Amino acid sequence: LPPSSGNAPSSSGGGGNTSGQKHDIFVGNLAFSTTEEQLYAAFSELGRIIKIRMVSDLETGKPRGFAFIEFEDPQAALSAIRNMNEYEINGRRIRVNFSNSSHLETLANQLGMDLSHVTGKKDRENNNNDDKSSGG
Repeated sequence: LPPSSGNAPSSSGGGGNTSGQKHDIFVGNLAFSTTEEQLYAAFSELGRIIKIRMVSDLETGKPRGFAFIEFEDPQAALSAIRNMNEYEINGRRIRVNFSNSSHLETLANQLGMDLSHVTGKKDRENNNNDDKSSGG
């Protein structure tokens, strides 16, 4: 009998994504004190996280203030982009967006999800000048 490749955690690097697509998102504007554990705690509510990659400067080794979070499920990743943008960690509002390598933007379009408020697409200029003059 061949060894069962059943529910054993795959150490061979290949995740369970048959399509070979990574469901990863970009998380920016992180305080330099932010840890992987904090990101995991904040984002794991949305779905199972495969990997968190904190990006640091290659020369100094210091954090560069952003990270990539890879989810098992594309819906969880889209949900994170929708719900976690402007979420506050360590006193900073984080930016959550599609990662460059990500196919999720295409998927969001197919699902008819309008995430342009998050991704900051400047197709049409909205005159929402947030002056705090709400007219009393």
